Amino acid sequence: MPSTTTPATQVAQANSLYQPLYQSLSLFFVLALLLALSAFTIHFDVLQIQNNIGESSWTEFLQETYLFSTSGLFAIVAVRHPQQRGFAVLVSAFFGVMFIREMDSVLDQIIHGFWKYPAWLLASSAIGYAILHRQSTVKPLMDYMKHNSFSLMLGAMVTLLVFTRIFGMGELWQGIMQEHYIRGVKNLAEEGVELLAYSLILFSAAWYCLPKLTTSHDKTSA
Repeated sequence: MPSTTTPATQVAQANSLYQPLYQSLSLFFVLALLLALSAFTIHFDVLQIQNNIGESSWTEFLQETYLFSTSGLFAIVAVRHPQQRGFAVLVSAFFGVMFIREMDSVLDQIIHGFWKYPAWLLASSAIGYAILHRQSTVKPLMDYMKHNSFSLMLGAMVTLLVFTRIFGMGELWQGIMQEHYIRGVKNLAEEGVELLAYSLILFSAAWYCLPKLTTSHDKTSA
């Protein structure tokens, strides 16, 4: 019996077969561009501005931008998808608190340690909302943990919260440089790894959130 497969069907089957490859290549190039931007920002700080990667550096500004964007992505998901609102509000607030903490040098101009007040307000509000709306919090959170982007987010968070703190300890850099210790070198290494972690966090958030933002709004409320 002759095959009834048409050329159009063959093309569709081929596209379906290679779809994981196309998706992986797309993710690779997007992540490569993001990391290149981060690396070139450090180059610009050191070579063009001769900055020691402090509070007013472009590297620090990019870290804050990545955090704000990550929080914003989940906030938009919360607005567009009521069924995931509790979960999305919680995650958005988590990165919002991290953003506020990164802005402590600006907020300290009001009073020293002022960042704690908006951070506590945001965190407590989000936690309260999530508790009151468990239906839109627990299941979406469990579903998020099954998403491919979650492993990358987990690795990036561990890098940021654990590795960079140990890697950036002054005694390590004083031990390796001895009497030639230069604090700017330590700052460069520590802030560079932090920027890498923030880059991966933003990429992971975009990987999860952007497809959500291209779909229609959920019809049911939280």
